[in-house]
Amino acid sequence: MDKAEMNINRQALTMIAHKFRTPLSIINGYCEAVQAQHKNTLSPFSAKALEEIGVQGTNLSQLVDKLIAFNQVLALTPQTMEKKEFSLKPLIKEAAAHVLLLEESLSGKPAPLADTMRRGAFVETDCPDQLMLTANAEMLRLCVEELLTNAIKFNNKPEKVIKIQCINHGDCVSLSVRDYGTGIRPQDVGRIFEPFYQVDDDLTGQVVGWGLGLTMVQRILELHGGSVSVVSDRGLGSIFTVNLPVL
Repeated sequence: MDKAEMNINRQALTMIAHKFRTPLSIINGYCEAVQAQHKNTLSPFSAKALEEIGVQGTNLSQLVDKLIAFNQVLALTPQTMEKKEFSLKPLIKEAAAHVLLLEESLSGKPAPLADTMRRGAFVETDCPDQLMLTANAEMLRLCVEELLTNAIKFNNKPEKVIKIQCINHGDCVSLSVRDYGTGIRPQDVGRIFEPFYQVDDDLTGQVVGWGLGLTMVQRILELHGGSVSVVSDRGLGSIFTVNLPVL
């Protein structure tokens, strides 16, 4: 595919995403308004229907946002991408908080009080407070959010523990995201960074998404002169490692 064809495809995807965004905003807005104004008078069926409409509307909105973000990343070049120095740990904390908030909003009702098992997603961060990095903070945040989202998505356990570790190697900084989920099949490992490729099996079922997240992560790191790699054991989980040069 030449540059002209890529530009046309990118413009088409952007137009489609924006065409979806306005009606989705109206659907989600009215859904929330009806739930708020009539929460005590709705029948169980109506309440459940509105709840499901809200969840699916939120899912679709996230898909549209992902498509727009992907196209924005494709349009960047190393020369046009702004970089500045920032502290890495607060960025990771912010990204984790955002992902966990979205996960909580889509996970449904909390577990019964009698259930003592820990449920939900938990992110443990091991990153030196003084670790600084020169990069595009917004793009790197997208990378961390995507890796965390995948770590949650491909885990069917009630408790989803994710560990983030950052190490300064002198000439580069590594950021690894480890999960203890289903892992990746060997035949999928070599393809997960391909655009629109999605892993779907009997453990995870049909996964919501475009199959663009890891492609976007790889592209962002290439723009920074960095790289991303994965090590995975089926049934034990995966470790995605991001490497960024120290400028």
